[in-house]
Amino acid sequence: MNMQAIGRKISALRKERDMTQVDLADKLGVTYQAVSSWERGNSMPDIAKLPDISQVLAVSIDELLDNAKATELVKNMLTGQDTSFNMPDIETLAEVAPILKPSQVERVIVERVAEQSNLGKAEAFQDMDIDTFVHIAPHLSSETICRLVKSHLGNENSTISGNALMHLAPHMESEDLRAIALSSKDLNGNTLMHLAAHMESEDLKEIALSSKDLNGNTLMHIAPHMESEDLRAIALSSKDLNGNTLMHIAPYMESEDLREIALSSKDLNGNTLMHIAQHMESEDLKEIILSSNDLTNNTLRHMAPHLESEDLIEVAIKAVKVHGVKALTGSGIMHHMDEDDIAAVITAAMQNK
Repeated sequence: MNMQAIGRKISALRKERDMTQVDLADKLGVTYQAVSSWERGNSMPDIAKLPDISQVLAVSIDELLDNAKATELVKNMLTGQDTSFNMPDIETLAEVAPILKPSQVERVIVERVAEQSNLGKAEAFQDMDIDTFVHIAPHLSSETICRLVKSHLGNENSTISGNALMHLAPHMESEDLRAIALSSKDLNGNTLMHLAAHMESEDLKEIALSSKDLNGNTLMHIAPHMESEDLRAIALSSKDLNGNTLMHIAPYMESEDLREIALSSKDLNGNTLMHIAQHMESEDLKEIILSSNDLTNNTLRHMAPHLESEDLIEVAIKAVKVHGVKALTGSGIMHHMDEDDIAAVITAAMQNK
């Protein structure tokens, strides 16, 4: 249904009758802003207002809507007639949906399901155009959307594209969206990134783990929408967990989860350590520093402010073993240690030579 065309028609008919927007609004019991919005094509009058509009403007609903199928459905709705005797097609319902109440759209859908079931079809709407259905989704409950899309997917030749999933997502509950996403054959990284904002962390984790396109870029984009433990599970399953990815997801993780995936990374260099240090507890940071083969003076210099005294001592002992006493002076970590700690480091290093 063309909202702009209907808006222009309301505007033209109002002017023909020498009425202002305020005059028309008063006669219809609405605000003049509502009339203005109709005429600009930004919104549609509620179905209950159509008889009043047609009466005030002296025009039939048929002429106002200029769509025979849509007019018939509207009239059935207004009179409370059972639409199952003359079931509208999905395209007509999509056109009329903006002026119907959600309960009315749901009722037509339920009647359509019942009618098709009586005709012997195993599931309803298996032959529907999913792109058309997307236009009805804002007017349906999440449960109904899920049921209809599943019915559509029941046809072996049917599928749901990532683009359709992205359009349905804002209108669905997380668990229903998860069920549909898991049925899709087009669950790529781009789709995941768009779905993430509409999903609970646990549901997002499940579909991410089922995706064959879980790369570092995807991880970085979905991380802000996830709980730390769920993000850890996804990161550990990824084959693309490099230092850059680790640095970008670190702000969204608990220290112990970050430690686990850092220890599993094959790209744990000094630059990565310096960027994730501020997001870690001292004990966890110490563990991954000690496992690193990139313990340079520059790395030590940046790590020291984030370590507790006893953890810094262990790190310093390893550094002295690898680089000698110059690791203490060259890295500047001595500034974060008292005399007793420095002595303990040198003594331990000498004993283990």
